[in-house]
Amino acid sequence: MQNSETYYNEDLEGVIWKITGDISYFDFRSVAEITHLLRERNSSSKQINNIISLEFLSDEIIEYIYSVYFPRAIESGLKYFAFLIPDNNTGKQSMNIANKGAAKKYNIEIEYFSNKSEAFAWLKSK
Repeated sequence: MQNSETYYNEDLEGVIWKITGDISYFDFRSVAEITHLLRERNSSSKQINNIISLEFLSDEIIEYIYSVYFPRAIESGLKYFAFLIPDNNTGKQSMNIANKGAAKKYNIEIEYFSNKSEAFAWLKSK
């Protein structure tokens, strides 16, 4: 997929999803489903979204995240979700809008980090 990759990291025992720049709605949905499948296949409850260079998420993607992605993520076992914070304000705003209230609504732990080693350390402690 363009501007997006996801894989299971054995050391972390979790899924890593990296998005760079912009991502289309179609690509987002496709890779999102892969994250769920990777979590299910590996009985994992952890994920890092590396969105440091994310530019923005469309309203369509934000709606999808809240109405489809989070419910499916919970169904596939997600309990601990780390985000590497975007470098730019538009990316940060998209992340904040997409995640607003999700931790409470879906009963998952969400933490935000500025570097990968901190995110790994937090998730490995879970």
